Amino acid sequence: MSRRLLSSSAWAIAGNSGQYVVVFFLLVYLAHILSPRDFGLMATVSIGLDLGTRIARWGQVELLQQERYRTDAARNQSLRLSLAIALVCCAVFVAVARPAGAYFASPELETMIYLCAPVFLFTATGSTAEAVLRSQFRFKLLAYRSTVATLIGAGVAIAMANMGYGALTLAVQRLVQACVSGLWIWTAVDWRPSLSRRMGWSGALAKEGASVMAGTLMPIAVPRTIDLFVGFFMGPVMLGLMRVAFRVNEFIGQLVVMPLVSVANAELSTTAQEPPAMRRSYLRLTQASALLMCPALIGLTLVAEEAIPFIFGKQWLGAVPFVEIIGLLALVAPINYYFAPAMIALGQSRMVMRQGAVQLALGAGLTLVAAHYSLVAIAWAHVARGTIIGALNMLDMRRHMGLAVGTLMRSMAVPWLATAAMALGIMAARAALPLDALAGPVRLLVLIGVGGASYAGALGLIARIGLWPDHAPILRQIMRLRAKTANQAPG
Repeated sequence: MSRRLLSSSAWAIAGNSGQYVVVFFLLVYLAHILSPRDFGLMATVSIGLDLGTRIARWGQVELLQQERYRTDAARNQSLRLSLAIALVCCAVFVAVARPAGAYFASPELETMIYLCAPVFLFTATGSTAEAVLRSQFRFKLLAYRSTVATLIGAGVAIAMANMGYGALTLAVQRLVQACVSGLWIWTAVDWRPSLSRRMGWSGALAKEGASVMAGTLMPIAVPRTIDLFVGFFMGPVMLGLMRVAFRVNEFIGQLVVMPLVSVANAELSTTAQEPPAMRRSYLRLTQASALLMCPALIGLTLVAEEAIPFIFGKQWLGAVPFVEIIGLLALVAPINYYFAPAMIALGQSRMVMRQGAVQLALGAGLTLVAAHYSLVAIAWAHVARGTIIGALNMLDMRRHMGLAVGTLMRSMAVPWLATAAMALGIMAARAALPLDALAGPVRLLVLIGVGGASYAGALGLIARIGLWPDHAPILRQIMRLRAKTANQAPG
């Protein structure tokens, strides 16, 4: 791996990590001030906002980094195309503001939609400049931009929340963050658009952009479709509880798996011509992810009763049943995380698109049924979707990568068995110790200590009896990448 590539990867991780950490801790802070309904209203706005901003980018950030599109003509066309789509999205947003506010009997929601409409324009105009910077490997600047824009938005949100603006706080935060990010990036790029009317038009750029956009849209279409059904059938309060519960799981998953995901494409692509080596790499990646994710997320499900009110406040107790179930996805998520990198490395990109379509259909269908019952039913629908996708992915990997299902199951048995030992330890502690006499935070610490000790002890026993595969190569890569990120992170 070249020094420039390693440095770019490190800064990309630093920027994403910094932004994600700031957003999560802001969520924790605001959850103590705002209500589940406030978060549900913003989640309703985000359904259209997240999908629309991804559509407005039209895959241009990815395409303009390609050598064949590093021209003034391509960049000018890209900017105009993205801006035109953004204007359409903005007009649609403004048009639905009043009907949406009337449906949910919430004037606040109508105002929030109006406030967020300009986000499309800032995002679209900044996408071309972002592509130019990425093609120049200026990831350090992009990392600063994302982190600082997030911090400024967080500062505005904290001030407004303490002044009693309620749900409007979350809309203004999103607008400020997009504005700062979109304007700042143009101060750094050394390219400026042309206003000439004689600029040519490349049908290939628009057509390829549509394909890339569809591929990047699919992963977020699944959760946003689920949000739509929950908000429509169950209302903003239930949607708010679900979204905050999800954010906890997403934060833990991103925090522990991001370094692995960052090396997955390079690792699997390098070994794609050697099937045995590729299978070993895939097994190491999935097992290492499970070793990190399973104890974190399954552990959270076991201590959710104490953890959720401690982290977010007692008004979020309604999210506990959802958290207690959704963490079970950790058992199959590692299998699904690396399916796309593996298929792309093997030249089977169509399988990635097929997986996205199946996920969308399953997610929408199961949620549509579950939304008529309860938030717990929604959680089980998520677990069912992830499990079915995991099973389909294993069959595709057996077909295209030659990875036997039994081999994968034996590899995953290591973290699964250790996690089972952790769960037994926590349940035994609840039954044997007088925990009810302890304050919630103290009880939480005791359970975490027991669970951690049980997990570590089980892993030690597994290693002692020789069931532990060699993780040294992939773990060394992760630690080098983490060390590089820490050394180059904004100080």
